[in-house]
Amino acid sequence: APVRPEHPVAQPPAEPVRRSAAPRKRNYKLVAIGTSTGGPVALQRVLTQLPADFPAPLLLIQHMPGTFTKAFAERLDRLCRITVREAEDGDTLRPGLALLAPGGKQMMLDSRGVIRILPGDERLNYKPSVDVTFGSAAKALQNQVLAIVLTGMGADGREGARMLKQAGSTIWAQDEASCVIYGMPMAVAKAGLADGIYDLDEIGRYLAELG
Repeated sequence: APVRPEHPVAQPPAEPVRRSAAPRKRNYKLVAIGTSTGGPVALQRVLTQLPADFPAPLLLIQHMPGTFTKAFAERLDRLCRITVREAEDGDTLRPGLALLAPGGKQMMLDSRGVIRILPGDERLNYKPSVDVTFGSAAKALQNQVLAIVLTGMGADGREGARMLKQAGSTIWAQDEASCVIYGMPMAVAKAGLADGIYDLDEIGRYLAELG
């Protein structure tokens, strides 16, 4: 509705009430997805929608102990048309390859686009941390990243998303209705960092359309 002259200042809502319009098509050098509680199922639902010739590399950061990440990557690989495996130090980004951060460690992207797996720093609550990976991607790839924050408790990913947004990259957040825990995506949305807020199945569909 148009703003009436007697109310010249309309207060914007704290976060979008309805979901966002479909994203504009863009070529990204990297898709980075961060998630926690509810993430294994959410990642499966998103990644199984991607075609084998998906044009971008993917980095996956799921809060999970080190004893589980290798098996989880193998399970996703069996279910998906893209390739999924646990990341190793020295890996390089490849289209259609999703690298899952090993539990108990940190996954970073260096300036040459090479994956670095570092010991989990005791000062960081999360090992792996979405903020650490997102922040390194912002430095390495500037405005060429699509970062997606899915279901999870807490606010890991918000500061990394802020760095990516400042570098000109694009941020999507999962909507409240389709989250198991609306914590991490809410933190991103409330900070005004989300370019799009989508239902989980929309995220998979829109990603698949990037091809």
